[in-house]
Amino acid sequence: MKLLRFISVRLLAAAWLTTSLLAFASAEAPQAPSDKLPEAPGKSVLTKMCTSCHGTDVITDAPRTVPSWIDTVLSMKDFGAEGSDEDWKAVTDYIVVNLAHLEVNKSPAAEMAPVLRVSEKVAEEVVAYREKQGGFKAIDDLKQAPGLDAALIDTLAPRLIF
Repeated sequence: MKLLRFISVRLLAAAWLTTSLLAFASAEAPQAPSDKLPEAPGKSVLTKMCTSCHGTDVITDAPRTVPSWIDTVLSMKDFGAEGSDEDWKAVTDYIVVNLAHLEVNKSPAAEMAPVLRVSEKVAEEVVAYREKQGGFKAIDDLKQAPGLDAALIDTLAPRLIF
């Protein structure tokens, strides 16, 4: 009798566990948050390489400057993220051009050029103008720098640090 009761309890527990697991497995999976990554060259490579370990929110929700992003990409490579040299360049270029914040009064021309989407020569002229003016106090000051597209500067405003 005790053996029968023991077996019955075990069977009921197993049935309950199986039913619970099936209900959990068949429940609708939560929807992934929408992708906030801008459409641009390199996005597909970044998505392929980076989202196997984390969601895109890790990429879009933590503002970082150009040097900080470069350090982050190198850290991911050190942690074992895999990709060809071309893949790593595509990811770094995508992040710098489309996501990196720019310290407009501190950044060298090499950091400014990709974010402001200008040649390094134009970025050097912007740095020279910045030095001559004593820095940029606001977005309108930056728009006065030679070779910059004022409309583009407006769209980049959330990423510019004065």
